[in-house]
Amino acid sequence: MKKAFTLIELLVVIAIIAILAAMLFPVYAQAKSAAKKSVDLSNTKQIGLATMIYVSDYDDTYPQGYWYKNDQGEVNGYVDISAMLMPYMKSVEMWVSPGDPNKGLEPRWPSCQNLSDFSPSPEGSACDSQVPRKSYTANAALIPRKRRTIDPANTVGVTAVDGPAQTIIFTPYSQYASCVYDSSFQQNNNVVNKSHRPTNAVMTQAGGKWAGERPEEYAVDVYAVTLEVANSAFDVCRTQESGALPHIKYINPMMFGNGSNYTFADGHAKFQQFATTINPDKFMWGKAFYSAGGKAILDQNGVPVR
Repeated sequence: MKKAFTLIELLVVIAIIAILAAMLFPVYAQAKSAAKKSVDLSNTKQIGLATMIYVSDYDDTYPQGYWYKNDQGEVNGYVDISAMLMPYMKSVEMWVSPGDPNKGLEPRWPSCQNLSDFSPSPEGSACDSQVPRKSYTANAALIPRKRRTIDPANTVGVTAVDGPAQTIIFTPYSQYASCVYDSSFQQNNNVVNKSHRPTNAVMTQAGGKWAGERPEEYAVDVYAVTLEVANSAFDVCRTQESGALPHIKYINPMMFGNGSNYTFADGHAKFQQFATTINPDKFMWGKAFYSAGGKAILDQNGVPVR
């Protein structure tokens, strides 16, 4: 006579499998997250290495974040830092983080087929010398938001930076496009991408933005962004126009659990909790705003950060 499983036995086996699966799924999820974090760290290290090679080729000077190809406005396209570093990286995929659910932000204009073409493209058919998708951006204190020659920001020499091993130079972009595009997010009911923008971790005394684009900004003191102001900016920019908020909102402070991977000015990369990076007693976003002529960054008591 053939023996067969009873219904009870089958249900017991199914229950055991379900219990084991429930136990293993969190482990699998943790392993998957750890793998993504490891790949992301590798990307940030490669960006740091490319920056160091660039620096050695350009008189020990860091690149700028972007510029207008026609030195006037965006209609003929942008040159982005990702294109400047591509000769040292080769793969555009390194600019996309596996922890970024959107797989990076797109350029203002379509990405040029030849990323090394920095010449102005005709208005109406502009292309940006920028990678097709971008999950990382630069710290404007070291890599300036200098759109055109007349803008006051300047490139930064390596020797000008205090403690490059403790100073962030690249950070992950926010997964929320509205946080990066500011008031450009909707122009004539169309999304206008602005993924060339570098970030910074400073604010005005009232907690507003300081972009470092215009001469009048240089007459105003800048302060290290506080955790309260930063968290509010991260929250507000997800759902509404946020052009007046500090540019720290451009970053993703928690790409992996309670923190993110950052690249530092000496080329190395490591994981940090965001709150640790903005501690004014160990401020990791620059002891000064170097691209603004070494402008002091102050804590809430008006004392330069350390």
